[in-house]
Amino acid sequence: MARLNKVIDLLEQGKVVFGGGMAWTGNIDEAMAFADMGYDFVIFEMEHEGFHLPGLRLSLQFLLDRKRIATTGGLQPDVVPFVRVPPNARERNQWIIKQALDTGVYGLIVPHLDTVEQAQAMVVASRYPQALGAPDTEPVGERGWWYRLAPRYWGLSLPEYYKVADLWPLDPQGELFLMPIVEGIHGVKNLPDILRTVKGIGAIWAGSGDLSIELGTGGNMSDPRVEEGVQQILTTCKEFNVPCAIIASPETIEQRIEQGFRIIVTMPARVDPTLKKGRTLVGR
Repeated sequence: MARLNKVIDLLEQGKVVFGGGMAWTGNIDEAMAFADMGYDFVIFEMEHEGFHLPGLRLSLQFLLDRKRIATTGGLQPDVVPFVRVPPNARERNQWIIKQALDTGVYGLIVPHLDTVEQAQAMVVASRYPQALGAPDTEPVGERGWWYRLAPRYWGLSLPEYYKVADLWPLDPQGELFLMPIVEGIHGVKNLPDILRTVKGIGAIWAGSGDLSIELGTGGNMSDPRVEEGVQQILTTCKEFNVPCAIIASPETIEQRIEQGFRIIVTMPARVDPTLKKGRTLVGR
């Protein structure tokens, strides 16, 4: 079976991956707009607002372009859905991870990763228990089995889904992508121990926003102290060969790619060129 998760597919090919965020759950127009912008993945936002699982399931249906899928002759979506879940890593609300995965998303963004114990807990919550004697039994997963929604959304039978619904690269054939955000002083400090100890993390997102708050810059993400923390995260990820993600703008994207960030997240804006030109013409 060919890769189902486009992000994993591109990373295995050594390519830079582009994603958009944040899309609001339940907003059909926004889901369709994001699907047509050329992203490799889209992040649905449930951390700060929009914690509504039926809304997420609705958005996932309108993110798909079945004609594109049919044209490729495979099951890999043109743009894969990720979701940023509400709990911080330290809260360990595993039921939210379970129910989010049950909607059919291909990846999870978990905020505020600070410790090895938190990382292990999110990995355990994201995997099913493996069969006895399997080479990747550890860590023992705690995700409960549910036969509806996710297999159907992926276009797989129940046995096929169970076989691939595991975390990459812990399971080389896994199609689930776990990308926690390191966005605090303790997380930056503990990241080497986290990546040395915990398997199943697909990438680390270097979160400059909350890091700027902890460092006392009041949200100034361009402060040198914030950038120092971001570069420390990137260096650690390179050391352990784990892809690193960052938010980029048109002004910074070339530099971020040259620095070695392998996942670029953008904050898309809808622009009305006619409105923009009209306001210019009348001096507004």
